[in-house]
Amino acid sequence: MRHDVRRKSLNAQSPIAPVEVPGLDSHLCFALYAASNHMTRLFVPFLQKLGVTYPQYLVLVVLWERGPQGVGDLASMLRMDFGTLSPMLKRIESKGLITRQRTPSDERRVVVTLTARGISLRKRTEQMLGEFYCFLNMPLDELTDLKDRLHHFVKSAGPKESPAVPRKLKLAS
Repeated sequence: MRHDVRRKSLNAQSPIAPVEVPGLDSHLCFALYAASNHMTRLFVPFLQKLGVTYPQYLVLVVLWERGPQGVGDLASMLRMDFGTLSPMLKRIESKGLITRQRTPSDERRVVVTLTARGISLRKRTEQMLGEFYCFLNMPLDELTDLKDRLHHFVKSAGPKESPAVPRKLKLAS
């Protein structure tokens, strides 16, 4: 059964019709949750060969792609809060893969840079990714389509921030 719940405006005068609660396998949120957990479980053994966790790997990917980054920029790109990212950066630094340095012009800003060891890990990662995609046993075009659709979902789903849509809606008591 399809559940098409679309609201044309945030007008409090236009109530949303109740929708029957679908079964677990019909919940989009559960499908995304299960897929994320499954993908991470499949990927972990490959990352263990590199000696990094999945979140640490994501930090390295950003640095390989974009070069040195401020901690705030990393947090934003990875959709992580500082409280999670800062201790993780310390652990990656203790592995000798990155350095963290305050900028002379602004002592509050910390820039994260790859070390030679962090840069060289990229080559091993490229080999590992080739093995991983073969392990998934799915056509590359299907994986690419899935990735593109998930990116579209992340960009499109939910309210947009604008003057017409407040960040937090106050509920009437």
